[in-house]
Amino acid sequence: MSSLAKNLFRNLTVSCGDCSLGDLCIPHGLAQQDIDRLDDSVSHTKLLHAGDILYQQEAPFKSLYALKSGSVKIIVRNNDANDDVMGVYLPGELIGFDGIATDKYQCSIQALETSNICEIDLDSLQENIPQIFKQLLKHASKTINQSCDVVSVSKSSAEKRIVSLLLDLSDRYRQRGYFYTEFNLYLSRSEMGSLLNLSPETVSRGIRKLEREKFISLQNKRRVKINDLDGLRNLISTS
Repeated sequence: MSSLAKNLFRNLTVSCGDCSLGDLCIPHGLAQQDIDRLDDSVSHTKLLHAGDILYQQEAPFKSLYALKSGSVKIIVRNNDANDDVMGVYLPGELIGFDGIATDKYQCSIQALETSNICEIDLDSLQENIPQIFKQLLKHASKTINQSCDVVSVSKSSAEKRIVSLLLDLSDRYRQRGYFYTEFNLYLSRSEMGSLLNLSPETVSRGIRKLEREKFISLQNKRRVKINDLDGLRNLISTS
């Protein structure tokens, strides 16, 4: 096995107690004994490459998943049998709440880049650590709040929608301890348009305008650098 493969395997098999995501996934005050039990309920060996599907819409609910690294997009099949992009998950966020109520996933999850996923067995979790469900409900509440924010933003101008997306990603990276003024934006202009209810051309024009006005810089096709975070926030706050 190559050294690269060994390092990857070691990263995939790290225990919950040693995971760099820390209490983004593990509740505050969880005893070491419960963390050990959590290890028994979580698989650390799922690796997705860009384009791979974690689960399909309408598939039977199986598990929740914690995104350890990388990013994935949320896809929903619309009435015209086309795929709409509904959002993005970042490291430390839990995936799969859409399948709990109906026992079927209500969306599909596709990797935007190479991503490490921890699979959480809910039956085992309930048996071993029943108190952890309060923490899972908090994660579910955050997911619902983010969805409400998306609906609110969809009523704004095109520029505000684009800026809101950049600020949302920046804030979520900041909360997780990542560099939050420069990051990869793996969504295509078409996918951003689907998410923001804008045409790809409108998205491209909006991004170019923000770049001309020095609010952001495009390092390459994917990488965005935010030069003026406060300036972007002011754009959102102005009527």
